[in-house]
Amino acid sequence: MRSRYALSSRATRPRSRPRWPPGCAIPTGGADMAHANTIETLLARQDISDCIMRYARGIDRGDEALLLSCYWEDAIEVHGPAYNGPAVPYLKEAAGRMRQNQPVMQHFIGNVHIEFDGSDTAFVETYILTFARFPKNGEEFDTLTGARAFDRFERREGEWRIAHRRAVFDWNRDAPASETWCLGAFDTTHPDMVMGRKAPDDLTYQRG
Repeated sequence: MRSRYALSSRATRPRSRPRWPPGCAIPTGGADMAHANTIETLLARQDISDCIMRYARGIDRGDEALLLSCYWEDAIEVHGPAYNGPAVPYLKEAAGRMRQNQPVMQHFIGNVHIEFDGSDTAFVETYILTFARFPKNGEEFDTLTGARAFDRFERREGEWRIAHRRAVFDWNRDAPASETWCLGAFDTTHPDMVMGRKAPDDLTYQRG
């Protein structure tokens, strides 16, 4: 899949200077500042953001193909003490684990900060809030984790993907699972109650 754009030579020509608030430090981001307001860069930001959203959907649904579409084949994943190495085997294992052993998981994407380094590299910080349910000693726990992904994106043949990702963990909260479906407002046995599933059985994969 090729991107809709290619950064042209015009992207490196300075445009009008932005008016920064009084007392605000003026960024000196080189190539980033040189084409910060071009259509090409706005499209690049959108492509990078789409990739991040695609990752969240892929991991939550256990969709291996979707996850692999977010990373280059030679990408590296550093996921705390859990994993440090080539991303592809990590993604394949994670997708299988999500489908088999992780019925409930959601990744919520927050702030996304993108800094370009030339035309084909971007450094991206993404805030991520993760909800998951894990069993321990015969009891289920709901866990919330606040983390950030520090990515180096690379554009190859017009497409932006992750070349290196390192996870940074900021906080965590665990509590015994308590699920009453809004104090009984929803009947999970009702035929119209659609529950989330993994790929390819989730409603999001159905068309028509």
